[in-house]
Formats: sequence, structure tokens, C-alpha cells
Amino acid sequence: MAAVVTEKIIEMFLILLGGVIVYKAGLIDDKTVPKLSNLLLMFISPLLIFQSYQMKFEMRLFYGLLWTLAASAVTFAVTIVLSELLFRKKGERTPVEKIAVIYSNSGFIGLPLINGIIGSEGIFYMTAYLTVFNLLLWTHGVLVMGSAGSFKEMCKNLLTPTIIAIFAGVACFVTQLHLPEVIANPIQMIGNMNTPLAMIIAGANLAQGNLLKSLQNKRLYLICSVKLILYPLVGLAALWLLHLEFHIAFTVFIGMACPAGASAIMFAERYGKDAKYASEIFVVTTVLSAISIPVLSVLAIRLLGAA
Repeated sequence: MAAVVTEKIIEMFLILLGGVIVYKAGLIDDKTVPKLSNLLLMFISPLLIFQSYQMKFEMRLFYGLLWTLAASAVTFAVTIVLSELLFRKKGERTPVEKIAVIYSNSGFIGLPLINGIIGSEGIFYMTAYLTVFNLLLWTHGVLVMGSAGSFKEMCKNLLTPTIIAIFAGVACFVTQLHLPEVIANPIQMIGNMNTPLAMIIAGANLAQGNLLKSLQNKRLYLICSVKLILYPLVGLAALWLLHLEFHIAFTVFIGMACPAGASAIMFAERYGKDAKYASEIFVVTTVLSAISIPVLSVLAIRLLGAA
């Protein structure tokens, strides 16, 4: 299993490198990348998620989904409390740092990674993690950024294609409504674009930043240590104590172990915070996660008990 994880991460980062190359070559530019991101988030990923529910109903899977929701809620609660303790000093960049360390790139990196390691069952469980992620990002995340907003606005923000795909998928899974092949096959083909496109976009985002300059910021090493080492280890300990089935626990662990997500950049821009600093955190954590995820995955596999 450890060898499979390492192999999949190498494959993904080779595609990411391809994203850097196509951006530097001018095949895509600053205007193209946001459009590709929207295409992925609003269309391709939701279809991949929906397709993962097109399977035979089993109580084992249904209970597994509920356990994943519970485990995800627990790990997010732990990281939120820890973030309040670790980042007590209020500053202009503090909200950006909190969002960056709590909310991982679980959609762009976690989803394709767990798909490569575990397959459709991994995606099935990852949707539960993403549900908790989205619920908290658009409630807790908005509050962290200092913008309470109205209840109506928060509800509107929660109606994303991902959330809609999850609820539609669960409904089909429970009622055993299976789409005819003439519809299911195109959905599956589009969903298969998720991993390569996600990594090309991640590579293009990396290419837009100045990695060498970012590495000179000493504060970033603290943020990276918290995001890539401390929180995954704390989450791993919590998952071990819960004694969950391996696929469930490992899926939640991968969600936590991913680097900082683009959500920190998006929220920084949306709420008038330091988007450049958020981009630096995104770039450095993404690069360093190529080392941290394989190393911590070996520990997770041994601790959580994979065969």
C-alpha cells in the first residue's frame, strides 16, 4: 500500500510538472487558469462525485459514509480549536493563515489521490469529507475572515455544484436509481478528466508564483510545519483512537494531509485580505507535500492497519 501511495503521488506530480511547462510555454495564461478551475469545480468534479454513488447499495457503505462524516467533523473540530490556540496573536495575515492550515486542497489533490489509491470507494468516502469541508468553509471560514454575512447569504454559498452532486448521488445510492449507460458513460468519461486537469491547474498556479522568493519567508516554514506535519499527525492520532475501518480512516487522513488549498487565496481576494501571502502558502505547501504525504502515509498505513 505504501508503494502504491508513493507511485500515485509521483504520477500526480509529473502531471503537475506538465502544468508548469504548459503555463511557462504560454499554452495557458493567467486568464485561462481561473476558467479551467471553474470548469473543474463547477462541472467535472461534481460529475466525478455523482458517478461514485452509482453503485450497488450496501449497508456497509452507507454506515461507512456516516462514519466518515463523523470522523471528518471530529478532525476539523480539532484543527479549528488548535488553530485558535496557535494563532492567538491577531494580525492582518492571521485569518489567511488559519484558513490555509485548516482547509486543505482536498478537492484538487485529495480527490484524485484517493481515487488512484483506493478507487471509487475512496471517492465515495471523500465526498463525506468534502461535505463537512464545504459546510465549515462557508460558515466558520467566513467568520474567520471577519465577515459574518446573513444567514440567507451563507445558505446560498452552500449551494455549490459539489454539494448538489453529493446529495443527488446519495439519493440515487439509497433509492438505487441507476442511470442508463448512454448517460452514465459520458458522465464517467468527463469525471475521468478530474485528476489530470486538477494537477495541470495546480502546476499552472505554482508557475504563477515565485517559489524562490517565497522560500525566503521564514514564517512560511512554521505554517508548513503546522499544515503538513502537526495537523496530519494529530488527525492520525484521533483516527486511530476512533478504530475506524481502514478505507474510511485513510480517506480522512489524506484529506487532512493535503497542502493548503486555493480556498485561502479565493477568500483572501473575496474579503480583502493578503492574497499574495495566501498564494505563497499555497505554493510552498504544495511543493513540500510531495515529501510529507508519502512519508506520513507510511506511518498512517501501519497505524491504521492496512493489509
